[in-house]
Amino acid sequence: MIDFAPILKNYKPTWKQNQGLQATASDVMGRINAILKRDGIRARSLLVGSVAKGTNLASGDIDLFVIFSKDYSPREMEKLGLRIGHEVLPEGREKYAEHPYVSGQLGDRKVDIVPCFEIAPGTRIISSVDRTPLHTDFVLKNLDPEGQDQVRLLKLFMKAIGVYGSEIKVSGFSGYVCELLVIKYGSMLKAIEAFATLKGKMRISLEDGPIREFEAPIVIIDPTDITRNAAAAISLENLSRMKINSRLFLEKPSERYFDAEATYFPEKYRERGTVMRILTIERPDIIDDILFSQASRFRNILVQILDEEGFMPISSEVELSDNIEVMVECKLHTLPATRVHVGPPVDAPNAMDFIRKWSGGRSVLGPYVCGDRLCTDIPVEMRELEVVVRDRIKGFTIGKNIDRLKENMKIIDPSKGSDKFLVLGKFYNRVLPVLPP
Repeated sequence: MIDFAPILKNYKPTWKQNQGLQATASDVMGRINAILKRDGIRARSLLVGSVAKGTNLASGDIDLFVIFSKDYSPREMEKLGLRIGHEVLPEGREKYAEHPYVSGQLGDRKVDIVPCFEIAPGTRIISSVDRTPLHTDFVLKNLDPEGQDQVRLLKLFMKAIGVYGSEIKVSGFSGYVCELLVIKYGSMLKAIEAFATLKGKMRISLEDGPIREFEAPIVIIDPTDITRNAAAAISLENLSRMKINSRLFLEKPSERYFDAEATYFPEKYRERGTVMRILTIERPDIIDDILFSQASRFRNILVQILDEEGFMPISSEVELSDNIEVMVECKLHTLPATRVHVGPPVDAPNAMDFIRKWSGGRSVLGPYVCGDRLCTDIPVEMRELEVVVRDRIKGFTIGKNIDRLKENMKIIDPSKGSDKFLVLGKFYNRVLPVLPP
């Protein structure tokens, strides 16, 4: 088996890095507390997330919550939370989870200042982020330093196979889910063994008793709220990736599975004997979760157009970088000069109308009978993929943020030129490692 000590040394924060993280967090909390005291706001600051729980990688961000008394209304909480966030992080930007928060940079660290309400275990939440302080408390009580390192290794494994992250563009495993898995199974390796032997869906709870049913590929009952599935964000595809990569790792252990930089690297075009195009649109200034939903719709519409027009699409991928990148792969680039236009059945009331319409040289060949229907061959006016896509996309509504930019869409042949695209890296990195014969 692998020696995990060198892997942890590469990705685990050093004592000096941790001191720097704690110092930055303490400084920000001090500034938040000063504002709370100055303005008489009934709230407190708290460090949460992986840094607070000791499960962070060296590149970890700082998550700070401003926990408000329930005396405030949700609107008051949001308004005060944003005001505090902007005062502490003047260059910060507003982002949106269930409600808005402020995110900014302090040195080389990203800092999020998120408002929430104070709740006790087992009490009703007002917003989903209210549970986060409870998650921090639970993990701190149930993970020792060795367990924290096991969580780090599990995160690295998931990062390397591309299933880490609960945001919508990944639909994978959150840091909290990784922590619960290590608490449940005792180690990273035992968690991987559980996935390698799993048949069908996963259903687990850290407590005894029945497991509430959810319509999800993985159900992990949140120990701080038994009505919640902590793994609700995980897609069936990512569960499947975790299963098969766990089996592959146990069959042939390799440090490759813990290289957090291995996935989604930009790649040059690889000749596949197909027609591949990358369509890019300028990235609007909105959060990834909203943007990715619109970008995914853009991808689906493109595939629909290419399929309807006869270009025979065989694969596609979407990624967000400095631009929106959509890769489509088809069997054809140029359509034949004619196509078959299928008309009504021969015994339909409008059969004679169809014959009159397409007779007299209006069609390339026809009308004629094909099976029980009338058909005719008609000329194809737009034959090139790029021309058809630009024309057809005008008739679709993608999303308000993308619609205003789609006319400036670029269509790029990646086989011409040396540009690298993240979407190609994502596409090519789907390949599983090869087992020994």
